[in-house]
Amino acid sequence: MLECFARNDAQSIVEEKGSAVDLVTKYDRQVEDLVLSRLRQCAPDFRIVAEETASQEALTDAPTWVVDPIDGTTNFIHRQAECCVLIGLSVGKQAVLGVCFIPKLDEMYTAIRGSGAYCNGRQLYPPACAFYASGCSDLGKAMVNLHMPSYSREGKVLDRILGLSQDLLSHPIRAMRCGGSAGVDMIHVARGRLDAYFEVGVQSWDVCAGAVIAQEAGAVCRDTLGGEFDLSSRRVLVAATPALADQLAVYCRRHRYASLDAEDQVTPADAEDAPEAKRRKS
Repeated sequence: MLECFARNDAQSIVEEKGSAVDLVTKYDRQVEDLVLSRLRQCAPDFRIVAEETASQEALTDAPTWVVDPIDGTTNFIHRQAECCVLIGLSVGKQAVLGVCFIPKLDEMYTAIRGSGAYCNGRQLYPPACAFYASGCSDLGKAMVNLHMPSYSREGKVLDRILGLSQDLLSHPIRAMRCGGSAGVDMIHVARGRLDAYFEVGVQSWDVCAGAVIAQEAGAVCRDTLGGEFDLSSRRVLVAATPALADQLAVYCRRHRYASLDAEDQVTPADAEDAPEAKRRKS
């Protein structure tokens, strides 16, 4: 990846996968080949789900490496720092180990479930720390990342995301940003650089590693409607605190932000703004 940055040749070797905004480069494949060869050496019996060569493999209960060779490929092509290598391990369909390397920042994040999160070998927050991540629990003081969609540009999908963004900005939240790499954004929440990040359309390889690192740093990882995080659900909400996650989930439910489909399967009961509904009934 650093070689590509130095050569500045990514723009010339871009290929389209599913659409004009779903991109891959030869560097994605080279990084994946390198990572998978090392993983097969150290754990030959583990299954593999990887974006470029094994994306159709279903996640099972078996120990499975979940790999995104370059998360944030469009950022990478444009020489932005917001791109990373993600290596996760899933056991019983639960993320238990995460590695995230951000080359431009020379930051290597690692975490094992129950053992804390580390950056370049140093624990992010010592046990005596009074709070984890940013500690933000007030949506009005939060910096939030919400990605504009690269998975779907259908009109109703765009309307939903833009409506949700407008609603949040009218709250008002302190700031909204658009990063372009799920892995980097989850790390930013873990480090306290962001207070929250949420997105629909992500794949297991986008979020497996980051979920472990963020949770081991004390952040909260859920789905966008506020329910339990599921690696296969294609939606994620990461927040510094449970209170902040609860507040964001209210807005996601209000706008039925749970699916890529224009006509999704969220029921009226799921989409109901629970806290407001309770107040109306009382």
